[in-house]
Amino acid sequence: MMLPPRAPVAATSSTSNDDYDPKSPTAGNAKAERNDMHRKRAMAMHPSASHRKLKILVSADRDLNTVRILVHGCVTPLNLHGLDMVVRRAAALSPGTNVDLDLSEAQAPESLREDLHASSITARLASMMATPAEVHLYVIPPAYVVSPEG
Repeated sequence: MMLPPRAPVAATSSTSNDDYDPKSPTAGNAKAERNDMHRKRAMAMHPSASHRKLKILVSADRDLNTVRILVHGCVTPLNLHGLDMVVRRAAALSPGTNVDLDLSEAQAPESLREDLHASSITARLASMMATPAEVHLYVIPPAYVVSPEG
């Protein structure tokens, strides 16, 4: 007696650990996909994953007479201190270095207008340094936006 042919079984994809078969040719792919999913979720939840990050490019001429700091992104009260640290390090490269802080490609809330003047930045830097050095700072202002709180 002949048995009827078996119906084809549809292949299913499972990501549970119960169905994990290390001998399967796609076994590593499912695990890699799970790890990638967890990594992407963790990166999205990290505080630095917001749109309010700064992208900073620092360039200097050969003799370190002028250092240009080009800033892209959104300057906020939270990242203002980090921007001050970049200016401080640029000014410390050589005595008498001129630092051009170019914020023309950046945005900042209107509430930071006074904090982004050259005199405000140099005052903050002088209060941080043990021996305040003279900082020759020129600031190209950002585009100011009205903050949603105000």
